[in-house]
Amino acid sequence: MSSRSNGLSIFGIIAIIALLGLSAYLWMNNSSLKGELSDIKQEHLQLQKAQTELEQTYEQKLSELEELRGDNEELNAMIDEQKSDLAKMKKRVSGLIWTERELGKVREEMTNLQTQADQYISEITKLKQQNQDLSSQNQKLTMANTEMNETIEVNKKRINKLDSVKTLLVSQTEELSETNNMLSSKVDMAEAIKINFLEVKGYDVKDDGSLKEKGRAKKVELLRLCFTTETNLVTKAGEEEFQIAYTSPIGELLYVEDLGSGRLTNKLTGETVRYTTSGTVDYNNDDLNACLDWRPNFALGKGEYSVQIFNNGFEVGKGSFRLK
Repeated sequence: MSSRSNGLSIFGIIAIIALLGLSAYLWMNNSSLKGELSDIKQEHLQLQKAQTELEQTYEQKLSELEELRGDNEELNAMIDEQKSDLAKMKKRVSGLIWTERELGKVREEMTNLQTQADQYISEITKLKQQNQDLSSQNQKLTMANTEMNETIEVNKKRINKLDSVKTLLVSQTEELSETNNMLSSKVDMAEAIKINFLEVKGYDVKDDGSLKEKGRAKKVELLRLCFTTETNLVTKAGEEEFQIAYTSPIGELLYVEDLGSGRLTNKLTGETVRYTTSGTVDYNNDDLNACLDWRPNFALGKGEYSVQIFNNGFEVGKGSFRLK
């Protein structure tokens, strides 16, 4: 055998070995690819199963929500809002299935979706039941209101009759009240003790408390009003209060609250009248001579003063006096 033939045999053997190695490599690579493909198919099946389960759960919860739909617009609006929320959650879970391919996380989100849907359904069911209860109560109230209205109508008719009687009674009562007021006013006037005589003098108060009559204004420290009453058998015996109003020469009422000045209602005119001072006397249904003092805390002016006396809300006497 020549050297040329030997070279070709060696080359052939090498080629055969190379082909055998390549075939082994290709077979091993193909086996690996088949394994990976099987894993991919298995994963795809799992993802598809998760997607199918998601669709079924979603459709089931939508159906349960729709079964709760009724005539209440507010509840229907809540159902629509909750369906929209579930659609967003489904879209997010579907994205996790085909994007992140994390079945563990997908299962967790699907559980959240179902829990959220069940919570929605529970809330709607509770609200629907409350709405039914309120509707039932409203029907009862409507019936009660109808009965009440019927009763009111009957009572209105009775009241109309009573109003006629009441109007008559009110008219009679007003007449009686007017008569009573007139009689009461006459009684009050009759009980007022009239003054027959009054006189006012000015005095200087000495250090020992004694009084000395003074006619000059700048010397007067105390005004003494002495008066004589009429006999009044209508008035009950006992203490009687008289109010005295002094008016200065310039027409100003002498009024000092700290010195006993106050207000009374004139029963004859209904007006409020201010007075300078007041005092009580013991009246025994007979002519009475009494004096009431008032000591101003300011200097009196010259001129003619006027004086009014009130008893039981009526003016019972008036007069005047002059200080030089």
